[in-house]
Amino acid sequence: MKDKLPKRKPTRLKDYDYASTNAVFFLTVRSQSNRQVFKNPDFNFKCIDYIKEEKVRLGHAVYVFCLMPDHLHFLISPLESNIPVTQYMNGLISKMTRLSWNYGYSGKLMQRSFHDHVVREEEDLRQIAEYILYNPVRKGLAQKWEDYPYCGLIDPLPI
Repeated sequence: MKDKLPKRKPTRLKDYDYASTNAVFFLTVRSQSNRQVFKNPDFNFKCIDYIKEEKVRLGHAVYVFCLMPDHLHFLISPLESNIPVTQYMNGLISKMTRLSWNYGYSGKLMQRSFHDHVVREEEDLRQIAEYILYNPVRKGLAQKWEDYPYCGLIDPLPI
């Protein structure tokens, strides 16, 4: 008889509409085995291009993003596209993974799932955006977030 593996905890909210018009999500995705995959400037800038391409392709807003050496943060909304943010992330991760193979990586680039937080009405979007932007400062990668080349604002915050 096969040993039963423990059931994996669901990573998404049950019955939540991840395409909900104008909902805002704070997303974090980690690299596979926490490898420091975002160290090559050329690779990083191409990943940022993919972030922008997927945003346009799917009709989403990307308010803030940050590529840290071993993870990514986003503040994102599906707007009125009716396309879930999970589809955005799956497409982005797929493109970045294929790109990474040209830079000597093999296999999966990012972990299978990502952490999502639905931003509630009472939460301060500016505070969440600042948390994302100041991540490289807190980690000692830059003196000011503006000096860190792999994070930024794309769309204006809906406030």
